[in-house]
Amino acid sequence: MIYLYAYTNFKDGLDSLRRVKVIYDNLKKEGKECEILVNEYRAQLLGKEWGLPLATTIETIKDIDAVATQNDTIIIDSPELLEGKVLNYPNKFKKVIYLNSRCEEINFEGATIIDIYNKDSIVAYKSDTIAQNNKTIFIYGDSDYEKVLLDNLETFKDKNLDLYWGIYFFIKYEDKLKSVFNEIVESQEYYELFSQYEYFITSSIQVALDAINSGNKVLFLELKELTKCQKNLLLKLKIDIVKTIPEDIKRVNLINTNNIINNKILFNV
Repeated sequence: MIYLYAYTNFKDGLDSLRRVKVIYDNLKKEGKECEILVNEYRAQLLGKEWGLPLATTIETIKDIDAVATQNDTIIIDSPELLEGKVLNYPNKFKKVIYLNSRCEEINFEGATIIDIYNKDSIVAYKSDTIAQNNKTIFIYGDSDYEKVLLDNLETFKDKNLDLYWGIYFFIKYEDKLKSVFNEIVESQEYYELFSQYEYFITSSIQVALDAINSGNKVLFLELKELTKCQKNLLLKLKIDIVKTIPEDIKRVNLINTNNIINNKILFNV
């Protein structure tokens, strides 16, 4: 059995789950038996809407060994601290693969480490169809715990944008956001968006990667400061980074190409 663990919570969002879905879909095509592990029930239910099997919920990375056994392969996508018994996972399980989402080298002896912000080891979704309809959607992410969107309402005003409603957004500020966006799109529809919108404005690295790999035109809105390695990755992929949204995104010279990312699974399991 292959266990894929995606760290999911209301502060950090579901980017780990997006990457785990890409890996799961590839392994499923190869006929591999897989099970998904997540941290909470909303991610569990949304994952099922996204085409994943119903995941098992565990509290933290330290609970993987309550589910997996020594003959299993473990794929981990989590920024949680690698400490205590977790450091012994490579000795305990058949194989451990760790997707490193930190902008630093880590010490996880015995594990296969994949640096996801390295251009040659990106894990990203790829849509089969490309929209050519001039429609634009803004995807901030899955959560807005600090209410960044409310602080930047003027940025979105009169820009003719639809808004992706993150699963962890606060319900109470929906009316205020509706006042500046055209339509609100639910999180269950995430994978349909790549064939429904030509332009993506996003503040999520993973969404930007999924969109550019699907052939959409992408603009990255930096509402929160990027780390150096995140910014370098976007620049290498020729994704424009802006602090404000241009008046007419259609006039911005955005690249429109798929297959920019080598999307094959980079390890044998």
